[in-house]
Amino acid sequence: MNKVSMDIFGRPNGLLGILGGWIMAATNKHINAWTLQLLKIKPHENILEIGFGPGLALQSIVALLEEGTYTGVDPSKAMHTLARKRNGAAVTQGKVKLHFGAVEQLPELEDKFDVVLTVNSILFWEQPEQCLQHLRQKLKSKGRIAVTLQPHTKGETDETARQKGEKIVEDLQKAGFTEVRLETIRLFPVSAVCAIGVNP
Repeated sequence: MNKVSMDIFGRPNGLLGILGGWIMAATNKHINAWTLQLLKIKPHENILEIGFGPGLALQSIVALLEEGTYTGVDPSKAMHTLARKRNGAAVTQGKVKLHFGAVEQLPELEDKFDVVLTVNSILFWEQPEQCLQHLRQKLKSKGRIAVTLQPHTKGETDETARQKGEKIVEDLQKAGFTEVRLETIRLFPVSAVCAIGVNP
């Protein structure tokens, strides 16, 4: 991953971060919706999203929740600003909590969660298996995790996307998740994959 890609998508800040936010809003729309379909989120559940970006999935999740809450963690001040503007009412009502932080060093989170999800952020994690172990500790028993990825770097194909998905499945299993499965959706220019697991 080169530095420009990291600045725009991995830890986006400043003008590059705003640009990255608009790009992510356009490219992640379909896979956000697909990930939420796979998770079948219930109105009472408490949700944790790692890498909420410009807050598009956040918007869709809040629309599904009644008694449940949403907590998001993102290392980008630019994304925090965009997500807060997009979801200001839910933040004010206390239904949404947004935190600065990286998955490698999560901020203090009071709750245990029913669902953890992350879309297109795992490529930027330094130690995926260890991060997934830590996230499993944040889940309730029988809680679900979804790790979605649509690779966009040069030379990616449906086959390389599948291989990356299989590596995520392997990391989830090593982290202690069970009932792990890999889902795929055909998209342009490259398929997206979603690895789903359960905290036993």
